Amino acid sequence: MAQAQSRPALDAHEAVEAQAAQMRRDGRHIAPVLWRGAPAWLKLAVPQPPAWRYQLLAGAAKALGQPAMQPVRPHGGNAGLRIEARRIRALGAAHLRAPDILDEADDWLLLSDLGQLTLESLIRRADAGERLDWWQRGADYILQAHRAEQYLSQAFARNFVWSDEAGLGAIDFEDDALSAMSLADAQVRDWLPYLFSSVMYFEDRLPVLCAALGERLQQETPAVRDGLATALRRTAWLRVARWLPARMQRTDVRKTRCFGDFARLCAQRVQRQ
Repeated sequence: MAQAQSRPALDAHEAVEAQAAQMRRDGRHIAPVLWRGAPAWLKLAVPQPPAWRYQLLAGAAKALGQPAMQPVRPHGGNAGLRIEARRIRALGAAHLRAPDILDEADDWLLLSDLGQLTLESLIRRADAGERLDWWQRGADYILQAHRAEQYLSQAFARNFVWSDEAGLGAIDFEDDALSAMSLADAQVRDWLPYLFSSVMYFEDRLPVLCAALGERLQQETPAVRDGLATALRRTAWLRVARWLPARMQRTDVRKTRCFGDFARLCAQRVQRQ
């Protein structure tokens, strides 16, 4: 994230409007700013992404019989910002750490800055003894959301942000899973991106991570446990990515392969919880 000295200093609604206009001219949709001396983020409405991408993913979810993998197409535009504002307020009301809405207009949101470090970077950089502790913080945030009958949007490890003073928070709420699925499926959907984005860092300790997941899932509802077990069982085939040529074994492929290995290992254990 940008350092504070590079952030434009804003102190009134009109100043935010002027900064938003400059961002539109520059072709940017999000930028770090200072709001009355404190770090913040100015987020503009973006165009809705093409429908065909989500239609392909929806077909794959249907073929796998996995409603929790149903893609949720972001609305984009002003409607997308309203969804994000609504989800942020709902999580805040449930006492989950999410950005504060500092100011807003039809086509922008001014959001508080939650911290400088993403959970994925902390997991990646940690030594073997601390890595699981960081992973458990993200898992506990997901559980806290679910116990409050809430759900996240894009629960990738990169969308959890750490502050030494305030702890872990979540960002990026541009879609609303309940527009496409039940609450239980939306909560299963939270676990899938979190696992996909973090399993690679436990490549040599998958049984340990599987046991940690099992402990957390004992606190989930039966519907979420069963749904996740089914999702893991039906995605274990992703481990075939290990047989792709070495030149293709980049980060996304490694994450896919490790997730497949993890899914195969954990599917039966999760179902028995």
